[in-house]
Amino acid sequence: MSRLRTILGMFSVPGFCCAIAAAAETPSGPLPPPNPSQNQNAPAVWMGMLLMFVVVAIIVSVSMMPSKRGHQD
Repeated sequence: MSRLRTILGMFSVPGFCCAIAAAAETPSGPLPPPNPSQNQNAPAVWMGMLLMFVVVAIIVSVSMMPSKRGHQD
């Protein structure tokens, strides 16, 4: 009984996946791509680079701080 259940499971899972994929396709063809958004107030590229540089500088400076442990630690 266990072997029969395993065999049925092996063949039913791909069948379910194919059925879901076939049902997901639209009969009218592919959808048209969306219109591009008008980001007029988007920040400049250099602002992102500056923010990345500041974050990396903070991480490096914190990781290079001495731990101030005594000689008995």
